[in-house]
Amino acid sequence: MMPLVQAKGYEVWVSDQANTQGITAETPAGTHGGAVRIYDSEDLERTPPVDNPVILDVTADLFPAADTATGAHVARIHGILPSPDHKYMALNFVVSGHLGIVDGESKSPVCLFRATGTSTGRQNHMSFWAPDGKRVIVANQNGRMLERVDVVRNSKGEVTGFDFNAAASLDLVGGVGRITDQPVAVDLNPEDGIVCTVSGMVADGQPTTTPTGALKEEEGIRPLNSVICPIAASTGQHVFATLGGGGMFVIDMSATPMRIVAEYDMNVVRAAGCGGVEAAGFMHLNTGTPGPNISEFSLYRFTIDYPSAPAFNAANTPAPVAVWADADNGKVAGSDIPAGSNRDAHGLVLVSNPTAETAYYLHQMDRIRNNVEVFGISSSGNHQVFDHAGSYSLTTSNVCGSTVGTTKSNDPTPDLGDLSLAGQTKGNRIYVALRGPFPLTVSHAADGSCPGLGIISLSPNLTSGTLTHVLPTTVMDAEKSKNLSDPHAAIVRVKAK
Repeated sequence: MMPLVQAKGYEVWVSDQANTQGITAETPAGTHGGAVRIYDSEDLERTPPVDNPVILDVTADLFPAADTATGAHVARIHGILPSPDHKYMALNFVVSGHLGIVDGESKSPVCLFRATGTSTGRQNHMSFWAPDGKRVIVANQNGRMLERVDVVRNSKGEVTGFDFNAAASLDLVGGVGRITDQPVAVDLNPEDGIVCTVSGMVADGQPTTTPTGALKEEEGIRPLNSVICPIAASTGQHVFATLGGGGMFVIDMSATPMRIVAEYDMNVVRAAGCGGVEAAGFMHLNTGTPGPNISEFSLYRFTIDYPSAPAFNAANTPAPVAVWADADNGKVAGSDIPAGSNRDAHGLVLVSNPTAETAYYLHQMDRIRNNVEVFGISSSGNHQVFDHAGSYSLTTSNVCGSTVGTTKSNDPTPDLGDLSLAGQTKGNRIYVALRGPFPLTVSHAADGSCPGLGIISLSPNLTSGTLTHVLPTTVMDAEKSKNLSDPHAAIVRVKAK
């Protein structure tokens, strides 16, 4: 794992999915674009926090030539993740299928890629850096592909290029006629010494079966292989790829093409997981609600010991070493359970507590109930259970009000968040994106009354917290009657000295 930069503070980057371009009377919600809001720790740690972000329009300020260069405007910025050394930020666009690389310090765009087009679509739901900084793994969700950008370095370890390695792309469906468009790369600053390229070709006609001979995608096994979140292990070799319809693949990301080394079906791993962290020598993953009004809240603990390709495991082995599943999983709100009592596990934040017997706590957000479940985990003791350490509501402080166009109040809907890593609040504050009343993704679970950056102050024992502040965000429609802002992710970037 790459060493973290020495910090002189930090920033919180928030991705706002709302369109910022093409807002007219004919298209009151706009057509494309989005915003990145960057909050400095000096402002956030004041009492009260100062709401003074730098706002970057993803079209006007970062990628104005995307349509001409790649065939589409950037649309629906879904998530942002920093490189392990926090020098570069990966911006992911879930509608247009773009991956943007931005210099974290200068805020200047470096590269723009567009993922492979397939017969089922093209997206970039999220991309994750390998912990050693050598690769960026792209979840081409509707394309049902896992793709890879290789990070090129010189003998001094300095980044000299980002290469979309098309030959590494893995089709999670397979078959002839799947590939419709090859990936695209644009070098946005030829003077910075970093080259942005595509190498090789994405192969059509990839196998329809896994190494065990089972179909990659099949009803009742893995019915929809829209890859959601590929979480990379600390080894730098394996990635855990969760799937929209349930099931999971463990993939050797160092192989070219990338190869499946373990497979799980929907009866072992439920649908739509997008929270994952490695801690205490294990990988922890969640699953959330895959459809309207369905309740889903599960946590899994897996080993990180998997074979190198071409070797592979039998199906569903090794089994998860621990599972925590809510009693109402699979039930339908309004039918099987009271309306509004269903669940949706999504954002997952790891909080370290090295002085306690339990080394870590997992804070698992629930987008529907607006609360957080806390689980204690450790590298010793009984690995077969999750220690449920408590829960806390984000509504008790009443700091979440309402915004223009909403009919609700005090409905803080938490999505992706991150732990403070520097400054006065190091390790005892969670920053979380709070969704808006007109959500652009997962509308069945993600409508909230106070779109913005939420600040959760953790208790001294790190097992509870309070939503102490909301810094509101606003993107108005053409009629000025609705606030369309819809933050999806908040991520901490540590600044270098």
